[in-house]
Amino acid sequence: MGYLPYGDRKPYVVADTLAALTGPTRGVVTLPPHLDWSGRANYDLGRPARLAGMYKVVLIEAGSVEDLNAWLDRELLLRLWPTLWLPPQLRRRWEERFPELAATRTAAA
Repeated sequence: MGYLPYGDRKPYVVADTLAALTGPTRGVVTLPPHLDWSGRANYDLGRPARLAGMYKVVLIEAGSVEDLNAWLDRELLLRLWPTLWLPPQLRRRWEERFPELAATRTAAA
């Protein structure tokens, strides 16, 4: 078998529905170690860069739909989506399931 880039092998989790994303929207949150083992797992959601960083970490590292539902918020995800740096395979999988995410990138362009 030939070489596959890591992003093509990593099993990214995609939400079942955006409506179930009811995670925190304000304050300081601490992600559990299975999501963020960086030593900087505290995220002040009032700081745009930390908010975006948390969303990136959760989207990339989530091991279950429950992780996504617990830590992401639908409205914040829709707002952040156009500017989040994400692996192309992850972005494609989410946008295939939720065309409204792809539409936010088109609207932001």
